[in-house]
Amino acid sequence: MHTRKSWLAIFVLTAFFVTASRASITPIGEVAGLHAKFVDVNGVRTRYYEMGQGEPLVLVHGEGWSGHSSANAWSKNIPGLAKKFHVYAFDKIGSGMTDNPKDDKDYNLQGEIDHLYQFIQVMKLGKVHLVGQSHGGGDILFLALEHPEVVKSLVICDSLTAAPAGVKSNRAETLAKCPKEPDWVEWKCRIQAITYRPDLAFDDEYFEAGKYMASLPKAQETAAKVKAGAGAPLFDMRPDSDFPEWKMKWLDRVKNEGILQVPVLLYWGRNDPSATVEAGYALFDVLGAKNPRVRMLVTNDAGHFHFREYPEEFNANVTNFIEYWDHEISKP
Repeated sequence: MHTRKSWLAIFVLTAFFVTASRASITPIGEVAGLHAKFVDVNGVRTRYYEMGQGEPLVLVHGEGWSGHSSANAWSKNIPGLAKKFHVYAFDKIGSGMTDNPKDDKDYNLQGEIDHLYQFIQVMKLGKVHLVGQSHGGGDILFLALEHPEVVKSLVICDSLTAAPAGVKSNRAETLAKCPKEPDWVEWKCRIQAITYRPDLAFDDEYFEAGKYMASLPKAQETAAKVKAGAGAPLFDMRPDSDFPEWKMKWLDRVKNEGILQVPVLLYWGRNDPSATVEAGYALFDVLGAKNPRVRMLVTNDAGHFHFREYPEEFNANVTNFIEYWDHEISKP
């Protein structure tokens, strides 16, 4: 039987471990020993990681409009890629620790594209290599179509946002098992459900940082704005969105007019139930129709976050792709 003293000891130990866990998350949500900075991007305070030297490589995380989603997604890749490139990984507008849009109309993919473009301009990066995953893959593809003058190459990973409308996805049934409340539990479940090897991809620190950032007033405002309909009609995850029609107008031009001519690597996890490999093949058919520099890699035993499941392999393949085409394009 527990005595009063033993119960007190248990309470103190529990409080210590909870406090220690929270203490490991910095006030600006950093993980993996990385150190973040902030920059003003047209009035939007933007958090970013920076490491390395060489050609600028900008990493664009997936999801969006959530404190949970952030540049922390790239924590396993930043140090490795920084051995060859000057790496920038930033929190998209309304995500992570970055401020919300000043105007409700910008709570959509176009708002993210504009913020990404402005980040490149404010940081004076010139022409950049872009790597985007999931929703971030759509961001970088449509940025390259709207602002081709700032893009050297694209690496698009597991992006249903970028893929042609109507392609196969098992996302709804895969995520149906996840609880709707509390928010951070649902988010953790959703992330793990679409990851083939979550034991390789994520640790407690990653989830604790996401939980912390999502609890902040800024993130609570984001959630309320999106729920109230901000960003419509172009918000790409709403049933009544104009996004599919907007997207297909761009993709039709890519396929028929060849307006995208930079090197593009499509990098997919074969076991991704969200952005299925069939979606990747469909996007390959569009992007490769008139662009001979399009390539595709498919990783077996890998899901939506294959870049975190196998970071060394991912870093090596991305580096090789960029360096090869840099060399080819520079030939006289």
